[in-house]
Amino acid sequence: MWRRGLLLRPPAVGFPLRIRSSQTLVQYIGSRASSSQAARSNSDPDVSESYPREWIDSIVAQQKGFGHAAISVKDMNLLIFPDYSYLPRHLNRVAELQSRVAAENSKTGKKLIIGEYPDLRELLEYIYDPNLRTNLTYANLKKWITTNGGISDGSMVPWRIIDLFNLLANKRVTGNDAKELTYTFLMMHHISEDQRLMDTFGKLLDRNLVAGFGANTLKEVIWRKVDEVDAPVFEPKLVSTASDRSSPSSRPQSAASNSPAPQTLQSAANPTANSDVSPLQVSKSGKTPIHPKTAKVDKFEVALGKSLEPPFDPLFKDGSEWYASRKLDGVRCLTFLDFLVPSLSPSPSSDQGSIKLVSVHFVSRTGKEFTSLSKLEEQLRPLSNLPDLRQWLVADPLIVEERPEGVVKRLILDGEVCVMRPKTSDELATSQARDDGSVAESMWIANDPFVEDFSSTVSQMRRSETIEHLSYFVFDVLSYAELNAKASFRAHEGLGKSFGRRIEDIRYLGKWLNGQLDSEGVKEKMIKDLKQIKVSDVKDVEAMVDRAAREGWEGIILRKDTGYKGKRSSDIRKFKKWLDAEYKVTSLDTSSMRLSVNGVFGEHNALANVWIEHDGHPVSVGSGFTAEQRIRYAQYPEQIVGKYITVEYFGESDSMEREKKASTVGKKSLRFPRVKMVWEEGKRGM
Repeated sequence: MWRRGLLLRPPAVGFPLRIRSSQTLVQYIGSRASSSQAARSNSDPDVSESYPREWIDSIVAQQKGFGHAAISVKDMNLLIFPDYSYLPRHLNRVAELQSRVAAENSKTGKKLIIGEYPDLRELLEYIYDPNLRTNLTYANLKKWITTNGGISDGSMVPWRIIDLFNLLANKRVTGNDAKELTYTFLMMHHISEDQRLMDTFGKLLDRNLVAGFGANTLKEVIWRKVDEVDAPVFEPKLVSTASDRSSPSSRPQSAASNSPAPQTLQSAANPTANSDVSPLQVSKSGKTPIHPKTAKVDKFEVALGKSLEPPFDPLFKDGSEWYASRKLDGVRCLTFLDFLVPSLSPSPSSDQGSIKLVSVHFVSRTGKEFTSLSKLEEQLRPLSNLPDLRQWLVADPLIVEERPEGVVKRLILDGEVCVMRPKTSDELATSQARDDGSVAESMWIANDPFVEDFSSTVSQMRRSETIEHLSYFVFDVLSYAELNAKASFRAHEGLGKSFGRRIEDIRYLGKWLNGQLDSEGVKEKMIKDLKQIKVSDVKDVEAMVDRAAREGWEGIILRKDTGYKGKRSSDIRKFKKWLDAEYKVTSLDTSSMRLSVNGVFGEHNALANVWIEHDGHPVSVGSGFTAEQRIRYAQYPEQIVGKYITVEYFGESDSMEREKKASTVGKKSLRFPRVKMVWEEGKRGM
């Protein structure tokens, strides 16, 4: 039977009082009236002094977090039941932290993960103290266990890891005695039976969790409160003082059992025991700050793309999958939705009170506020009732601020605000449906009568007056922690989603929100679905670029199906490089084409492409013509052959002429050319 000693010093007595304990019983401490009934070892000093009840209560409070299943107090007598399953669970938490932090690359991400383990704060800060030396390595301990493996009598075995390490650091025990004491500690707590826990203990003993952080990182961690996390921090249960003294056969169940959680002890002797206060902003009400103090960023940044030019083969060399969408001609806008969460229970299905939307902020990609989007804010307010919202918010470890009734968490929408205008007759003719069955076809809204008006968007976004009519194309939904860290938290449950999974969240959010607005009778809905089409090879990308050329889009955006990166990176590629020049049409080709004329599809003899010369090399231009032009120019080729046209293109490329001749070496062709204007009068007149 293991025995251990606790040194308890009452304030009115000048000597320590040793309590001998076993797995089931800790010796009673009594007052003068009951001291004769207390079982004491012969080595204990006289305890006939009368100890004040406040001291007994302070002992109860001081045992919080020490792994005791229960403490019974009756007539100034104390009974403690240890819980030997506490330390394995504590080490499991250390192993979990080590695994998650090691998998996270960014320093900010590591700090956020560490902050979720406030129950380990004391231990982590202790082992990473640069002045600490345990004078025993894990390698030497394992070697000794293999060759000797003796255990001590348990008289000096402490309860906590920190107390053990203090004995080793202060050289209270050295040599084989230190190894024997440590092994006994591991045996007592059933750690030696689990190799994973042994290795975790070994990392602590060697003062290196091998997770890429140290003492300086710990200084910058914002710790959550212990009662906000699912941590095995066991508080002793105060058994009713009116009942008879507990016996081993009737003692309360361990905290590891399925019994109700132990009652929390409140003690005037230590009202702040076991609490961690984070430097969070606290407010009773009102609008939240755009950039709270909890968000430690040196510079506000968001995901931005790098330019892309053909050839497109490098995109797929590593087997990556991409999503393509139109490059909109609008203004980038991030929406900060701040929700008051009454409870952070890990069970999102339980009844925990209503979530309230307390603030909405709209900011630019540099973090500057937009003040003209109150109409959009009104349409976002129903999101406080989004079924999956609590689950999303609870998964995010970053808190905006604390309030008496709960904490404020933030959800991020990233998108583009566009003020739309009706298309001109020429634009409508150019953007008729093609019914071509291509991948690009599915990303295009057939016969959409509106187009982005960039100049109007910029002008109205700069004002303070509310924009009455706009479209908000959402292309990402993020946790605040990931936006703040500028990185994806792959090791964090509920976060670290790939772009494809975030698209699913966007579609779910948009569909649910617009359904709510329908039920409220809102006709003009501002949240729009920016179609994202999965592409997996070069042909798909080329089809997208060709469609962009046909329809006169701003460009194409490609996003890799991976986690979030809050900076300019190759995970986002933008294909936009419109140049233009005037060329003389030298000839044309015709073919039978399926075209829509007045909304009716049919086979027509039509212009397929015209030929021009660029840098002395013949170039085919087939995009940008309306159906009416294609039919007319096929019938009357003189209306275009010999005339000048304005051609837009994305850039130059090396000549791709099939039969390379010496005269064409070094010549340049045009990438994805399209007709912007036909000057039927001959030459450009303006």
